[in-house]
Amino acid sequence: MAKLALALALAPAVTAFAPVAAPKAATKLDASIADTLASMEGPEIFWGSDGVLLGHDEADIKGYDNFDQLAAALSKEGVDLSGGEYTLLAPSNSAFDKHNNEVGTPITADVLKYHVIEGKKTMDALNSDQKTLNGGTLTYYRKFRKNWLDGAIIGLKSEGPSKSSNWPSDVECDNGIIQAIDTVLVPGAYEGPR
Repeated sequence: MAKLALALALAPAVTAFAPVAAPKAATKLDASIADTLASMEGPEIFWGSDGVLLGHDEADIKGYDNFDQLAAALSKEGVDLSGGEYTLLAPSNSAFDKHNNEVGTPITADVLKYHVIEGKKTMDALNSDQKTLNGGTLTYYRKFRKNWLDGAIIGLKSEGPSKSSNWPSDVECDNGIIQAIDTVLVPGAYEGPR
């Protein structure tokens, strides 16, 4: 009983020395969507069976998927995202390669603007159909406990103990948010559930 009385007597004195958290101040990120996209890394790329012959374990990391093809396409097609706040659904280099090999349609300014939503939207806010900068609408649906817009999973995360397929999501920039996706979205091509 004496120990309890002592502990209660000392409790206010101990909290007087506890550090007080400073209020969070708004910080300027000093990086636009274009700047962030140029340096952002996507999920890991593993050696796989090809690496065994070269002395690597299949699970060794070979590198990272990047977004420089998207950055180059935005620049080439004159899509300027500096004049407002946007959410960019950013297909990675592997998504561009897959699109070029399997679909083959050109990546035009209209296709690129189909990946841009006005306003800063976190993953939690992407839970309904979304109007795009090109005037089209991305169809939202939920399947396999994942959020989809047209044919792309938003916020793709690995399942189980592996953390290998975690795609960047809610990447904040001064003028927007980047959500990485594994598919190039083509206006009018989506024919799935509505």
